[in-house]
Amino acid sequence: MRRPGRPPLPRLPLSALFPPPPGPGTPGDPGVCAPGAFRDVTAERAVVLGGPAAILLQVAHPLVAEGVAAHSDYTAGPSHRLLATLQAALTVTFGDTAQARAAARAVGAQHARVRGTTREAVPGTPAGTPYRANDPDLALWVHSTLVWTARRVAERYLGRVLSADERERHWRGSWPFARLFAVPEAVLPPTAGDFERYWDGAVAGLVVTDAARGVARDVLTQRTRPPLPGVAALARSVTADLLPPSVADAYDLARTPGRRAAAGATRALLRAARPALPDRVARWPHAVVAERRLAASR
Repeated sequence: MRRPGRPPLPRLPLSALFPPPPGPGTPGDPGVCAPGAFRDVTAERAVVLGGPAAILLQVAHPLVAEGVAAHSDYTAGPSHRLLATLQAALTVTFGDTAQARAAARAVGAQHARVRGTTREAVPGTPAGTPYRANDPDLALWVHSTLVWTARRVAERYLGRVLSADERERHWRGSWPFARLFAVPEAVLPPTAGDFERYWDGAVAGLVVTDAARGVARDVLTQRTRPPLPGVAALARSVTADLLPPSVADAYDLARTPGRRAAAGATRALLRAARPALPDRVARWPHAVVAERRLAASR
């Protein structure tokens, strides 16, 4: 329910759910992220299912939550903000070098303004703790949520279980993406195994604050034009299924029988449908443009 005195929230046309790819770019330019496991996983449209879970994980870090609450426009237009983030990520992953760097610079310019101090104390974070969006440790956490949720969607909803070698290549393939978004190589866990240990430790230290719950309410509210009945409930079911149980519980996203059934039906449907879907339907057009760009040099 909309809070008293709050202006009506903008609705998103369904066409915005299909972001257009960038131009063809320079023939032969592989871009910043080389072809491989990272691009293969990101190319699947289904990874967008992990978007709300990634955002909720990000803001479960109190410093990220404070920055979002004080500086972001999620509350004013959460769907628009999520899709802008998606478009930037796809351009950096599949665009040529110039396109990728331009998209990253635009995001960096927005992040440069995000800085301040926490207003309230939470466990492990005293009031007055400084934060800035381009802090290497915070940037690493945000990057890690994108890597982890994309891989989890691929494995859980598409049935693409990555081998140990594929996990290694997927993690290392994400490094150029990370570096463009202010994550220095010095803080990147050097192997996929190190990343898993980092992830487990980071998740154990998360704290879901009131600011984070506010972001979650906005992100998990469906606002399309025309409205799509049931989409918000399905988003909550899938998000509860994807999140680590401790984080889902902290957001009061209980894995009820109804939510488990909805997530299970979605998994079964996508796993059965994916082999039959043509790539132009199952994959982002950004990936197709990148493949054509590389083929043009041959």
